[in-house]
Amino acid sequence: MVRNNGLFDPVERHRMMREDEFTKYTEIRYEQLKTGEQTNLAKIKKIGADFCETHKGVSPLKVIKMWNEICPALRQNAGLTEFTLDYDGAKSEFFFPWLKSVATSPSAALEMSYGAGYDIAGEWVDAVPEDDPIDGFVRDDPTFVYNRERQLYVADLVTTLQKQATSKRKSKVIDLGAGQMAWARWHGFKFDPKRQEIRAFDKDVHIEPKRLFDDKEIWSGLVYQHCDMRKALTQPECMDADLIMLGGVASYYPHAAFVQGVILPVYQLLRLGGVFFYDLQLDCPYLRRSMAVFSWPEMHFYGDATATMMHVENMRKTLWAGGLKFGAEYVLDTYNATPSSVMVVLTKV
Repeated sequence: MVRNNGLFDPVERHRMMREDEFTKYTEIRYEQLKTGEQTNLAKIKKIGADFCETHKGVSPLKVIKMWNEICPALRQNAGLTEFTLDYDGAKSEFFFPWLKSVATSPSAALEMSYGAGYDIAGEWVDAVPEDDPIDGFVRDDPTFVYNRERQLYVADLVTTLQKQATSKRKSKVIDLGAGQMAWARWHGFKFDPKRQEIRAFDKDVHIEPKRLFDDKEIWSGLVYQHCDMRKALTQPECMDADLIMLGGVASYYPHAAFVQGVILPVYQLLRLGGVFFYDLQLDCPYLRRSMAVFSWPEMHFYGDATATMMHVENMRKTLWAGGLKFGAEYVLDTYNATPSSVMVVLTKV
């Protein structure tokens, strides 16, 4: 998959997790929704005691504030409570802050794929210590594993374009829903503003672009804007793009809205031979768990990998018949027992 040996591949794990390690928590959550029962109070008290005891060195006000924010979620979600007990989440410096990030800034939550996130004190940490209870979750959870693979794949696409570019004809990359641009920060990607122009967009106002990259030279070739994706797709500066990327976003759109609101304008922005990369999440136990237990936003699933690829093929043939001609390549995530996503690479022909 990776054509550039200079890129860093951090898709590592301690072990392959079994499917029942996900369905267990989803079933607990769905059973609670059917019965309407509150979470077992003794279990919540156990979590609270572990949390307070472990974090005695942190400001009591911050500990109390964090507990007051997390405790209601535990009361309402028995699956989350069980997961927290099984993984010693209350003894982690990062798990409860990560749960908050899921609701407030998904791009920050996805940084946990690389062991980066906020600690109990509210400080950003770039490396979760290996002795933190959540370290195994970070390395082994298929959602995180796939995110690392996706970011590596994208870094490879951008690097390949950069190598093909010249000082007279720069390559142009558009990163929609860019988040914290993990592909450019964690995989050994090297910016070259003389050969490549990168425009990144995200509506998450919690992202501080200037904190993503320290090197001032990078910003001579990188423009980062806070704006809605549809607004980004109307900017004339995005015309004649060599690559337009949309990672982890397409599954939140109904199919018709995605075609009309994203694929049609993307086609107009791409130069001939230009590439549109996006991915679709599959109906799998990992993502079902994330939505039911961690309150990850609801997604539109097309079924398994075969059904999803057939769905995209049908869309592509319809577009082709209408004069919008794309070639297609499909890449399944390769590190998980059951694929969680299909990466779609459409090339304008």
